[in-house]
Amino acid sequence: MASKHSEEPSLEDMLSNAYIERNAQKQSTPAGVDMPPSMAEKREVTADEVFADMNRHPLFMTSLPDPNDEEQNDYLEAIKALAYEGTRAEIAENFKTQGNEAVAEKRWFDAREFYSKALAALKGPRVPVQESEGDPEHRVVEIDEEAEEVKERKLEEACAANRARVQLEMSISALPLTSSYYTPPTNSCCLS
Repeated sequence: MASKHSEEPSLEDMLSNAYIERNAQKQSTPAGVDMPPSMAEKREVTADEVFADMNRHPLFMTSLPDPNDEEQNDYLEAIKALAYEGTRAEIAENFKTQGNEAVAEKRWFDAREFYSKALAALKGPRVPVQESEGDPEHRVVEIDEEAEEVKERKLEEACAANRARVQLEMSISALPLTSSYYTPPTNSCCLS
């Protein structure tokens, strides 16, 4: 009789095993694999919280954050800083290219803004490049000052002409459709 009793688990053993199994299920993933201790706290995050966190990253953003929001998004600030990296001519060329793309899509307000930023970049101060000892990422690149000035002048002329064209297009689009005061040119000679 003793052998029969030893084969059957006691009520205490059954309750203990049930408690252990229930706790194991709480701490494991749906597939039954235990979560690492560092990921245990991630298990308590809801899907909405994960999506909200992902929406902070520019790659996954579905809308831009409110400009009046006091919380600063470091990812966006880094991307904004890239727009102003390089020589004045490189920065202006970048904005001019974006302006040309906006004109091609007939986004006149955006195009005017890009051309204005290009002109402002050309008027901005020349930032001297400082050499830092032992830092291979910050190298001093010699720039031909005369060639750079010629490039800046050409960019300034092109951006000013393009911005004037955009202003004209904006004023024309404000006229009624039946207006015969102006016929727009058929070629886009100003975009350079």
